[in-house]
Amino acid sequence: MNLYTMKRIYVLLFCFYCFSGIAQEVNHGIEFYHGNWSEALEKAKQEKKLIFVDFYTKWCGPCLAMAEEVFTQSFVGDFYNTHFVNCKIDAENGEGVELAKRYGVNLFPTYVFVNPEDGTVVHRSKSRQSAEQFLATGRGATVPELRSDFLLQEFEKGRRDREFLIHYIDYNASVYDREKVTAAFDILVEQGGKLTEPELWRIFDSYITGAQNKYLQEVGQRYFEYIAALGKKTVDNKLYRETRYCSPEELAQMPDFDGKRLNLQMNRINSLVRDKKYDEADALIRVVMADTTLNRQDFIDQFKYTVRNSCRHEDTPLAWLTCCASYLQYIAYNDNNRQDAYIHQEYAAMLERLVRRTPGAEGVFPESVLREPEFGVKEYDLRSRNLAKKPVRKRK
Repeated sequence: MNLYTMKRIYVLLFCFYCFSGIAQEVNHGIEFYHGNWSEALEKAKQEKKLIFVDFYTKWCGPCLAMAEEVFTQSFVGDFYNTHFVNCKIDAENGEGVELAKRYGVNLFPTYVFVNPEDGTVVHRSKSRQSAEQFLATGRGATVPELRSDFLLQEFEKGRRDREFLIHYIDYNASVYDREKVTAAFDILVEQGGKLTEPELWRIFDSYITGAQNKYLQEVGQRYFEYIAALGKKTVDNKLYRETRYCSPEELAQMPDFDGKRLNLQMNRINSLVRDKKYDEADALIRVVMADTTLNRQDFIDQFKYTVRNSCRHEDTPLAWLTCCASYLQYIAYNDNNRQDAYIHQEYAAMLERLVRRTPGAEGVFPESVLREPEFGVKEYDLRSRNLAKKPVRKRK
């Protein structure tokens, strides 16, 4: 083999390697069909598939998030493209208006799975979901025993076996029907199920919320038994999450789980801020910031909402805005979640706001910082420019 031939082979191999890498990085998400509804029905009949419909609106933030973050996932696309004819339908335009009315769609996003033979709904779900949740939603449509209509009808008929109830709970949790979830979980426990069983703890941990529910109270009262069965970290994480908004008196009745002291401190901080006792609140906040024995990330996760909600109004005192700017700096610098761009946008927006309200700022800062931008968008906001404004509904 001569040198020229070898060079050509190396070049071809290199090109193959490069293009293979590119091909592997291409993200094949859900492929949506762009014909009208009648054509979609016919296509689904020919392919012997269900139709999956994403009912959305142009102003719906969760709809856009699903389109950009979930529908584009390769493993989601692989499943949905294999099993369904996929349609995106704007519920406020064209034939989408009538279709949304026909299928009882009044929340967005709503996901409807339709049998093309008779146009009936066999499965439905809604709201923003993780990619994994959305995959489970699609799988539910392909298994008759997991479809929404089947689960709801069987429960109404009185079916109560354990496996069925778990599927029923998982489905209703996916559509945020807390009342149905709680009622079915109560039945599981009444039938002899124990919170210490991994499957029941999964349901309790994921879906049963609130500090006042009887199950959390039981965990608090039998704390060491649950630790022995499930581990301290598992039990403490649940107690920490559910007691964030408890009063000091309620927290005093709970065992000393990891995170209890932070919840107590946050309760005091929030109470002082609500009462506009800003000097006292600032003093306590700085004590908590300096406390290295508390979990910093847990504190940040709670504290960012306190800051956000306490300085929204235009009449917020300048002194408190100055404090909030320092808190936002602390959060922006220390938050481990580097994917949360909102806190950085809020920090920058707060600095702009402070500059514009500070007397004499015009002698220090350029005029361009003190007024809104001359060109382009006038508001500093992370809301996607692809979203239309939500229409104002006329009262009848």
